[in-house]
Formats: sequence, C-alpha cells, structure tokens
Amino acid sequence: MSHNNLKNIEPRAEIQWFAQQMETKLRENDWKGGWKDCRIQYLLEKLDEEVHELSGCISNEEAIKEAADVANIAMMIADLCREEKGRAI
Repeated sequence: MSHNNLKNIEPRAEIQWFAQQMETKLRENDWKGGWKDCRIQYLLEKLDEEVHELSGCISNEEAIKEAADVANIAMMIADLCREEKGRAI
C-alpha cells in the first residue's frame, strides 16, 4: 500500500498514545531547532545511540521515553526521505 492510500486510515489507539509520547519528547527538544537540515547519516548515528540508551533502561517509564526518542529519530529519517532532502540510506 502506498503512502497516498493511508489518508483515510484511523490510527489504532496504541499508535495514538505512542504518538503523544513522541510529541512530548519532540516538544522537550524544540529548542534544538528541528531536523530538516540534518544529514541522514547523522540521524542514523543518533538512532544507534538512542537504541543503545533504550537497551539500558531499568524502568518501564524510562523505556517508554527512550522508545519515543528512537521512534522520533526514525520518523525524522523517514520525513527527510519523503521530502527527498536526504540521500538514499
């Protein structure tokens, strides 16, 4: 299914909840200026760092926050690819 066919799909409750976790983490980092000018290679390195942090979590609350960080970095990569601003991975 192409991304154009997804316009009328209602996200599952779990996706909506997790998207809120992601947005919370993004807003905490708004001062950094966003990702639109980032290189994909930089974001891939950040993704690796965030996955490492996630693997070291000792509480569920911490794991949720780190999982949102991982998802946000992956979203940033996808967003740049979608906008064709990044080079192919």
